[in-house]
Amino acid sequence: MLSIFRMIKSFFGIIFFSIAMSYGAVSAQVEIEIIADEGAKIPITVLPFEGEGDQAKLISEIISSDLAKTGIFAIQSFDKSWSRSKLGDDADYTNWASRVVQNLVVGNFVKLDDGRLQAAFWLYDIPGQAMSVGYQIKDDPKQVRQMAHHFADLIYEKLTGDKGVFRTKIAYVVSKKDQSALVIADSDGHNPNEVFASKEPILSPRWSPDGSKIAFVSFLKRKAAVYVTPVNYKKGRATGKSIVIGPFPGSNSAPAWSPDGQSLAIAISKDGKSDIFMISLRDQSRVQITNNRSINTEPNFSHDGKTLLFTSDRTGRPQVYQVPVQGGTEVRLTYTGRYNASPHFSPDDSFIALIHYDERKFNVGMQDMKSGVVQILTDGSRDQSPSIAPNGKVIVYASEANGRGILRFVAKNGRAKLRYVGPKGDDLREPSWGPFIKD
Repeated sequence: MLSIFRMIKSFFGIIFFSIAMSYGAVSAQVEIEIIADEGAKIPITVLPFEGEGDQAKLISEIISSDLAKTGIFAIQSFDKSWSRSKLGDDADYTNWASRVVQNLVVGNFVKLDDGRLQAAFWLYDIPGQAMSVGYQIKDDPKQVRQMAHHFADLIYEKLTGDKGVFRTKIAYVVSKKDQSALVIADSDGHNPNEVFASKEPILSPRWSPDGSKIAFVSFLKRKAAVYVTPVNYKKGRATGKSIVIGPFPGSNSAPAWSPDGQSLAIAISKDGKSDIFMISLRDQSRVQITNNRSINTEPNFSHDGKTLLFTSDRTGRPQVYQVPVQGGTEVRLTYTGRYNASPHFSPDDSFIALIHYDERKFNVGMQDMKSGVVQILTDGSRDQSPSIAPNGKVIVYASEANGRGILRFVAKNGRAKLRYVGPKGDDLREPSWGPFIKD
């Protein structure tokens, strides 16, 4: 792999690792494969929901799939003859305990007269003989997968203490033949929807903090510029036309949203150098953040909005730096390895995800902000573009398999690894994990 910064210097700050590829429209489905799953797990039994039709069964299957892919849960088998009704008296708990069941999920599903679907579930702590959580949803039939993801989120949060991300969305770029497409999909890869397409490359999609917009880089007028497109986050669809930010003199790239959603930090490259500027979305006024004769790019905000991470090659090789947004000393953060780039703050700012190069391999790493210790999480050789889930537990990134671009997922604790593989001929690149769903 060519150094990203060698490419930046050649093309004034724009990362062109995919420009030579061909592009095409997104296909309808993303394949999911669990490729690693290790460690002690929470046992849970999810029975098929009561109700007519395939959708009742689908809900329980999605819940099981969501929980299994975390690497935290062990999905226990069940007998088809077992009751799927709510538990009542002590005898019910005793009966389930005799089957060596610890956490039990039962539910029901009905079609209402108004055309909506109603689904409900109950999670039981069998040893404790108590219902842990119960919830009911009424929604459009098209939202059955989101209903199931909602249930899985509630179960995950109750049993782990952390918020689930099953209802969240992921944006990524699909390339094939002569077209590039920006796609939004559910966190499990289902329901992919194309929200922007171009014959020119699309790079660096980034969600706004409230999920209502996506900023990205495109070359619609043969020049790199930052665009923003409005979207409906829950439905994963575009809701309006994209607008261009600026464009400002030089190549504009690597957008990053401020936590309040009112500004974008972008890298503006001109005359062989690249610096980071803060752009107000209200009036598109700009404030320069870095000022250095080297390449300064890939900004990322801390979640209090006070500091920015960025990548710079000012010491000869790309490394990660931090700078106060209001001005101040730029501090180098990474010293392990010859190359560190693409930094991304965790939701609580306790660690950063990054691309670490050593031993001729580009891997996803995680650096603790207090100790500075770097942990390598992946074992590929051409990993790129890490993005952290809003609960801080999983990282999605771009990689390759058999010469194709794919998306991979790795748990922060390393206990689970997944991959999304697009239909034959499609390359998946540049993932960005969206925020939590707001109910």
